[in-house]
Amino acid sequence: LGSKHGPAPRPPSSPPFDAMSLLAAAARSAGARQRAVLPVARIAKRHLGETTTGPPVTDLASNFRLACEFFTKPAISYKDYKQQCISLRIFAFAGVCGGCVLGLFLDPPKSSYWIRYSPRYWLSNAAGVFGGSSKPLLLTEKAEHETDVPEIVKQLVSYRRLDNAGSDSEDEH
Repeated sequence: LGSKHGPAPRPPSSPPFDAMSLLAAAARSAGARQRAVLPVARIAKRHLGETTTGPPVTDLASNFRLACEFFTKPAISYKDYKQQCISLRIFAFAGVCGGCVLGLFLDPPKSSYWIRYSPRYWLSNAAGVFGGSSKPLLLTEKAEHETDVPEIVKQLVSYRRLDNAGSDSEDEH
C-alpha cells in the first residue's frame, strides 16, 4: 500500500500511536535490558564447551566403571580422558579424606586439645556434661608435694647445683 512512498496511511479511527500488547511490551523491555548487559556477558563467557557430559556425580557405579577405565583402557579422545579424570577425582577425594580420618583415629595426636575435643572422647564428655559429678573448678584442699623446696633453694644458692644430681662433664676434667 504505501511501501514505496513511506508508511501506509492510518485509518481515521486508529490512535496516533501503535498499540502494543502488555506481553510484547514486557518482551521488548526485557530484550533492551539484555542488550545493555550482553556486551559484558560476552566478554566474561568464553564458550569453552563446558557442558555436562557423562554420568552425574551421584551415580557411583558408572563413575567407578569410568575411574577403573582410567587404569585399564587408554582414552581415545580428550573428552574421554577428561571424563575418566572427573570420575577418578570422586574416589580419590574420598580415599584421601578417609585415609586422613583413619590415620587420626588410629594414631591421634598427643595434644591436650585433641584429647579434649576428639571424636573418641565425645561420649565421655557428653556424659560429664549431662550427668555425673565432675572435679570442682577450684581446689578444695591444699596440694601435697614430696619436694622440699626450701632445701633445693638452699643447695642451689650455696653450691650452684643439687647434691643428688649427676655430675657435669666439665667437673671431671
